[in-house]
Amino acid sequence: MLDGKKVLITGLTGQVGQVIARVHAPRCEMWGLARYTRTGSREETEAMGVKPVYGDVALGNFDDLPDDFDYVIHCAAVTKPGTAETGMAQNAEGPGLLLHHCRKAKAFLHVSTTVCYTDNPDPFHRYTETDHLGSDYPRAPNYSSSKVGGEAVVRTLARIHKVPVTIARLNVPYGRTEDGGMPGAHLDALVEGREILLPARFCSHSPFHEDDLAGHIEPLLGAASVPATVVNWGGDTGVLVVDWLNYMAELIGVRPNIRFLDEKILPSYILDPTRGREIGMTWTIPWKEGMRRMIVERYPDIAARRGVTA
Repeated sequence: MLDGKKVLITGLTGQVGQVIARVHAPRCEMWGLARYTRTGSREETEAMGVKPVYGDVALGNFDDLPDDFDYVIHCAAVTKPGTAETGMAQNAEGPGLLLHHCRKAKAFLHVSTTVCYTDNPDPFHRYTETDHLGSDYPRAPNYSSSKVGGEAVVRTLARIHKVPVTIARLNVPYGRTEDGGMPGAHLDALVEGREILLPARFCSHSPFHEDDLAGHIEPLLGAASVPATVVNWGGDTGVLVVDWLNYMAELIGVRPNIRFLDEKILPSYILDPTRGREIGMTWTIPWKEGMRRMIVERYPDIAARRGVTA
């Protein structure tokens, strides 16, 4: 689908954008939209095989951006907006302004978040795309509400401009990129002996490896429709956070320093993958295999010493 096509991606400095660019940029003409304020960021983008183009999604500043892309992959988001105004400008208005500019596209992939879901009292509840929305995650005020707002804006413009859209609610990717996602951050903390805070209540997610994430891009774009398609984007298996911590700790030979608190330190979302399977998403890397790979790729010396193989 992407071979030889003109593709726009936002959020190249984030984990998801980096993974997509690394795998798919060699196959297509990929442009990366950003403000490029950090020294060296343009050069890093070019090194990935992506053509950098200046723009500001929140301001609708697209003077240098073409409008003839075949596909648009919008990953950029502010996860800690600080204020409601910032959240709405970045995470709600911005995607709408971008979709309006790129309304000639064959498909528009908008990356949302499972933090949009209203917290279910059952820690093992499998969230479906029709579950209630509106989270109160205290560590990122204004994030959930602004991302729900972004979904609404994108859905509306899809209908007005008849642009096929997929809204993918992202859960917990992990792997070799610099931050490695939540499991990657936990691995770093284990290696460095730092304390890890977890809620006393069971906390579970549906983690998935970056290689599977990259493999989901074409099914997600292929499922785009008017009205918009909404799909969970995570792993096909629910895993307790404490289980992946203990598993990685055992592999690298440390004792995890975990402190449980009676507050919502982390949200908890196990996803129902049914709709993902229906649109052709597959999962090839079980979570234990994926986390072994992450140890090998991020800490090869420790992996070699401990006999950990991918």
